Amino acid sequence: LLSVDKVIWVPNKDDKFSIGFAWQQWRTKWPTNQWAGLLWGHHSILEVSFNVWMASLGKLNSGDRLTIFGINIAPTCPLCGQIGKDHNHLFLQCPFSSKIWAAILGKCNVNWTCNSWNDWVGMVARDCKGKSLSTIIKKLGFYCTVYQFWLERNNRVFNKERKPEEVVLQSIICMVRYRCLALKNIKNSPTDDWFQQE
Repeated sequence: LLSVDKVIWVPNKDDKFSIGFAWQQWRTKWPTNQWAGLLWGHHSILEVSFNVWMASLGKLNSGDRLTIFGINIAPTCPLCGQIGKDHNHLFLQCPFSSKIWAAILGKCNVNWTCNSWNDWVGMVARDCKGKSLSTIIKKLGFYCTVYQFWLERNNRVFNKERKPEEVVLQSIICMVRYRCLALKNIKNSPTDDWFQQE
């Protein structure tokens, strides 16, 4: 009897080749970011998620990053006028941002406190797990706030337009409200009552 040669794919258990398995073998595997679930999902707003993803990586072109590229800008924060232009200052330590965060955290009934932007993002990601209405509102509250800070910063830098804190806060609340109105099949839990009353 003549034997026939057979091609086998050694890395696969059933010896059959598949594109998916080859991709998994050859690609570089990175650890999953703890905040990936915070940004992506059926509740997300893609433009906002992308912006907050860049902020979470520390890659938005804030003043400190522009300096690295040789672009000299004023050392002051466009939101408050104080010295500071990095992600920590813009999103956490700026008095403008702090007042708005206090209002948003109060509305979301959470007490997130951190001194570093990376710690803040990690803490929010750990706290916002699940698919209940309250979790979705916390996620939306977080990333709509970050998005509005970045929009306001850019408006002040490039358009020389300034919105008061109350207007930025109302924009955040409207973004969260309108996105929640568009969502369907949300799990309700007993802790969601106060969100529905807001």
